[in-house]
Amino acid sequence: MLGAYTALIVALSFFHEMWRDEVRAWTVATDAPSWGAMFAELHHEGHPALWYVVLRLGYLLTGSRFVLPVSALLIAIGAAYVILRYSPFPDWLKAFAVFGAFLGYELSVSARNYGIGVLLMVIACALYPVRGRGPIPFALALALLANTSVLGAIAAAVILGLWLLDSSSRREDAPKSIAAALIVVAGIAIAFLMARPSADMTWATPLSAIDPSKVLKSILIDPGKGLLGVAGADLAAVSEYPWRLTPIDPLIASRVVVDLCLLWLLWNLRSSVRAMIALIGAVVAFEIFFRNVYTGGLRHEGVLLFLIFAICWIAVATTDDAAKVRVRRQIVMGLAPLFAIQALALPIFINRAISHQQSSSKRFGEFIRENSRYRDAILVGEPDYVLESMPYYVGNRIYMARQGEFARRVYFGESRRRKDLTLSQLQEAAINLSCRYKVPVLLAIGAREFPDRREGTAQVSYRATFTWTAAEKARLRAEFPRVAWFGRANTDEVYQVFETPACGATAASAPSSSGGNRQ
Repeated sequence: MLGAYTALIVALSFFHEMWRDEVRAWTVATDAPSWGAMFAELHHEGHPALWYVVLRLGYLLTGSRFVLPVSALLIAIGAAYVILRYSPFPDWLKAFAVFGAFLGYELSVSARNYGIGVLLMVIACALYPVRGRGPIPFALALALLANTSVLGAIAAAVILGLWLLDSSSRREDAPKSIAAALIVVAGIAIAFLMARPSADMTWATPLSAIDPSKVLKSILIDPGKGLLGVAGADLAAVSEYPWRLTPIDPLIASRVVVDLCLLWLLWNLRSSVRAMIALIGAVVAFEIFFRNVYTGGLRHEGVLLFLIFAICWIAVATTDDAAKVRVRRQIVMGLAPLFAIQALALPIFINRAISHQQSSSKRFGEFIRENSRYRDAILVGEPDYVLESMPYYVGNRIYMARQGEFARRVYFGESRRRKDLTLSQLQEAAINLSCRYKVPVLLAIGAREFPDRREGTAQVSYRATFTWTAAEKARLRAEFPRVAWFGRANTDEVYQVFETPACGATAASAPSSSGGNRQ
């Protein structure tokens, strides 16, 4: 089974186009001149350090950009091995867990920091039954889990709480247990210190802005609604099904599935009060996070699903032998719908990976490499962040017009990034670069509204706007020939590519299109 899983995710990786959130972590890890500089940059990222450490070490050893997807795939294979080898569930449920939308794509092929969190989570579960003989390895797994993401830190805290409740009723080596607990607490503290954003980060929600009454309301709504993420993302990937072909509301379907499964699990965990408390704590913590800090996507929902899996794993592993078969059967009945639905959604992800581009950055990179004229070209983009995936494919310099500097990723702080930008300002920045550096400058405009509207304002993520008038657009058409158009991606990483006229050139003498339209 592990061989089939490995073959699947490796095959899918060949169709996967890297998106900016994946490449940004690689850029942070590899661009920093020193380890200290890399750790300092994490305050701009909102993540703890472990994934960046893995990428930096891998790159120092190999010098290859492929360390990004290969690391993600190896980590996912490790997680699948631990689940298949050590989890106390039937083989068919293990298969659903491994061959699902989450571990089959979102936490593996998509090279993010959440897959390593799931690996450490299931390693901690495998170590849980032997923690009495030596709790330090278990504690180290939780401390490392905390340093994969903020959600990983929440998961580590939940499992730590479950362990402390359990150890209070069992005879364990007190000094070793206290030392182990302190290791986990220290790991969680380090994670939050590393991930704490700079004060001016536009994507961050400061603690002072969190309304206690809103937090309370987040807890009091039903989990099926409270845990909903972006575009209806949910614990079972219900929203990924083609509900438009039916009269069923996908949000209602999602809430019904999630609520019923969680209620079933809670009822059947009543024989293990500690596990029931941990499950409630996990759901409430994620509800508060999703509703007040950051709305979750499918990858975040996947972390919560595997945290629920981990809680149930520990509950079964610590149940007395006399009741173990019954408790496992009841818990499996609650887990089965969640894992079966997301497993049946995997073909949808496979079809999407093969037939639909996630990003146009790969094709844009191929276009640059195929045209010797553009191999030294400077890239300028709007929105600026849609070019963050380009360093994975080409080595061209990228000029961030909102920041007024060359950079391979956007600084999302209000102190350095211009909030509002016009097409004229973007054009002038490109012309100035052409005059100063005497190389082609490619202007990539990714705002989806731009091609069809003579004038308008596009709301750019992270509290910014991009505005153009009819006169500015007419100038663009007259003086900046469009050389390519990459517009079929599922995400916002699409590019209408214009070549900036050579320094001093007029509309009459502007270079002719060399690339034509590309789709």
